[in-house]
Amino acid sequence: MPVLAFDMTTSNHESRRFEFRGKNNVDYYDGELKPLFGAEVDMKIEKSAAGEFLIYKLASRTPLAFRRSWSHIRRDHTNVTIFWFVQRGRVTVSHADKRYEINSGNCAITHSSKPFYMELMPDADGMLEAMHLVVPSHKMYPMLNENVDMGHPFCATKGNLYLAERTLALLFEQEDEVDPESAGHLVEVLLNSLVRTVDAIVGTPEPPQTIAERRVEDIQRYINQSFSNVDLNIKMVADNCGISLRYLCHVLKKSDLSFSGLVWDRRIATAEQWLADEKMQHNPISVIAYLAGFKSSAHFSRMFKIRRGIAPGEFRLRQLSAPVSKAA
Repeated sequence: MPVLAFDMTTSNHESRRFEFRGKNNVDYYDGELKPLFGAEVDMKIEKSAAGEFLIYKLASRTPLAFRRSWSHIRRDHTNVTIFWFVQRGRVTVSHADKRYEINSGNCAITHSSKPFYMELMPDADGMLEAMHLVVPSHKMYPMLNENVDMGHPFCATKGNLYLAERTLALLFEQEDEVDPESAGHLVEVLLNSLVRTVDAIVGTPEPPQTIAERRVEDIQRYINQSFSNVDLNIKMVADNCGISLRYLCHVLKKSDLSFSGLVWDRRIATAEQWLADEKMQHNPISVIAYLAGFKSSAHFSRMFKIRRGIAPGEFRLRQLSAPVSKAA
């Protein structure tokens, strides 16, 4: 279950205002947190882990200010990227000559490597709620578009951002019930989804798909869903995609693809994964062949050797007998 990372009241906020960084100051970055307008302090932060990622939930009845300056950055080299999801109230982020307002239902990104000033304001009912995901910045360098401005608000009430917010909320609440490795992998998938959505808004948009390209995607999707059916055939795919057999052949040829190539490649790739999987080693090769959509083990062996240059039995023996490499 989530743990209470920080609980600040008027009587203790001066002595405890830096505790949000966690044990050994590694869970968050340094900065100055203080109440605004001399308000009575009433706020708390709960924390939950999802693999190597941290999910925080902040609730405050107090208007708050947070500042990270160059002196903080020079003193503290923690380098993380924060995805904010504002659920109640509003958050303003100011840096350089820019100021953004992130309202309820919005998502925004901040970086510990850049100075900024933030104000967190409760709503008309006197409550601010925000959830944020802490990501090591080195994971974001290959992914995040440099054009994404810190604090820029993005709508998180629909689509990929909404899905990410809802999933992170579930991971936060169910920490003890979810395998940490699985939770970490799920967050990585969500990050890819978040970045693609943000890039589509602020980056250079990709040219729209043609009708033919969408049809190819439909064909590939149906094959990927149905490849294990030994009776799968080209007419079945055309019928389920709502196109004629002639048009199916036309769009595949235009994309330098073939129906048989798509099917056999998908079946061989899946069989290859299963042959190398210790959890599947109790299944004889004939069963692997059938599960992957081949009508006979002889046909499977022939196709596997053509595409992989080795018989499936020899491939399995090599994979399962190979020593497991250990990370340095």
